[in-house]
Amino acid sequence: NKSLGDLILFLPQERERIGAFIEGISCNRTLSFFSFHGFGTDEGLQNLCSFLRENDNLTKIHLFDCEIGRECARDLALALSQRQVNSLESLGFGSNNLGDESFANIVQALWTQPQLKQLCCSNNNIGRISCDALGALLRERISNLTSLCVHDNDIDDLGIQALVPGLCNSNNLDYLSISDPITAAGLRSLSPFLQSASCSLRTLRVSLTGLGLGDEEATTLADALKGNKSLKTLCLPRESRRRLNMTDVGWSAFSKLLCDTSSINNTYLSNHTLRNIGEYPMFDTRPYLNVFLEMNAAVQKSVTKRNQEIAMQSLTRCKIFMSHPDLDMEPLFDHKLKLLPWVIEWFRKSIQLSGEEVGVWKESVPKLQCRELSAVYKFVHGMPLLISDGYWTNVLNESQTKKQRLQKQRLQAEKRRFPLMLQKADKGIKKAEKIERSASKRLRR
Repeated sequence: NKSLGDLILFLPQERERIGAFIEGISCNRTLSFFSFHGFGTDEGLQNLCSFLRENDNLTKIHLFDCEIGRECARDLALALSQRQVNSLESLGFGSNNLGDESFANIVQALWTQPQLKQLCCSNNNIGRISCDALGALLRERISNLTSLCVHDNDIDDLGIQALVPGLCNSNNLDYLSISDPITAAGLRSLSPFLQSASCSLRTLRVSLTGLGLGDEEATTLADALKGNKSLKTLCLPRESRRRLNMTDVGWSAFSKLLCDTSSINNTYLSNHTLRNIGEYPMFDTRPYLNVFLEMNAAVQKSVTKRNQEIAMQSLTRCKIFMSHPDLDMEPLFDHKLKLLPWVIEWFRKSIQLSGEEVGVWKESVPKLQCRELSAVYKFVHGMPLLISDGYWTNVLNESQTKKQRLQKQRLQAEKRRFPLMLQKADKGIKKAEKIERSASKRLRR
C-alpha cells in the first residue's frame, strides 16, 4: 500500500500472528503515524527496526503496553539513531516497563531528532539516569518540545532537578506532566523554569498519589508560580488530594498567588493568567479562589488585542479595589505632590474602563468617584502645609504677573496722556502689591 498514512493497532493476544503482521508493516514506507498497543508483550517489535530506520514519512510513533525488554529497547534506539531524515515529531513510550537504562539509551538516540515536539514516557520505571540524559538532550539539542509526560515513574526530587536546566531551554513547552515520588523540594526546584521570562507552559499536571498533595506542596507550588505569566491550568488530579487533602493553609497560598493583598503593588503584580486549579469539574476548589480564577478567565475570552489590553487593565484595577477598600496614599507622600496628578489620572482611567464591556468590573462609577475624592483628601490632609504653600505660591505668582502687565499699561497711558487709563493702572498696581505682600507674608510663616 502506497497511500496509507495513519495506522492505529489494538491487536489481540495472538503472538504467532502479531509477529507476522509487524513484519509486514516493517516493509511499509508511506505511514506517517503508527500507534501500537501490545497488550503486555513486545512480540515482533524488533521487526520494526527497519521501519523506524527507513520510513522517511514517519512523524509519529506510539508504542503502549508492550513490556519492551532491554534487548528490544537497544535495537529500537539504534534504529532511531540511524534515521537519515529528521521527520519524527511525536514519540510515545507509555506503560512499556522500559527501565531506567533502556530509556536512557532511547534518549541518547534522539540526539539525531532535534525537531521532536512531543515526548511521552509515562509509567516506565525510569529514574535519575534517564533524567540526566533527558535534561542534557533538552539543554543541548532539542528546543522545540511542546509536550513532555514523565508521570508515573521513579523520578524523585533529584531527577526533577536534573531536568530543570533542560526545561529552562524549552521555550515552546506547552504541557508538562509529573508525579510521585516528587516532594515539595522537587516542586521548589521548578521555580527557575516557571519564573523564567521565556516560559510558555500553559498546562502543568502534578499527580501526587502517594503522600498526597498537602499544604507544604501547595505552598511550594504557589511560590514557584510567582511571576509566571503563561500558565493557564494547574491540574491536580482528584486522587492526589484523596489521602491528604489541603487545608485552608494550602488554598490560601493559591489565593495569595492570584491576589496578594499585602500591598497595592503586590496586588498589581499578582498572577492574572491562571484560570483553572484542580481538575474538571473543580469540586473542592474554594469559592473565594474561583472568584479570582473566573476573573482571570474573563480576560482571556477577549478576542481582539485591544480588548485584551483593556480587560487586563480592568482586571488589575478590580483586584486592587476589591482587596484595598481604603487605598493607602501615605507611601506616595515622599514624592510630595508630584504623584497627585498621576493618582487622579489613574482614577479617571479606571472610571473610563468601567464603561467598557470587556472583562470583569465590580465597581460602580459613583463609588469610584467617591474613592477618588477620598484619595485626594488624603493628600491634602497628609500634607496641609505643602498644600497651603502651593496655594499661596500660586497667588504670589499671579499677583506678580498682573502687576507687570499693569505697569506696561501705565507706561502706555503716560505716553498717550490718557489720565483715566493711568488712574486705573495705578489702582490695579496698588491692589496687586497688596496681594503680593499678603502672599509673601503667608509663605514666610
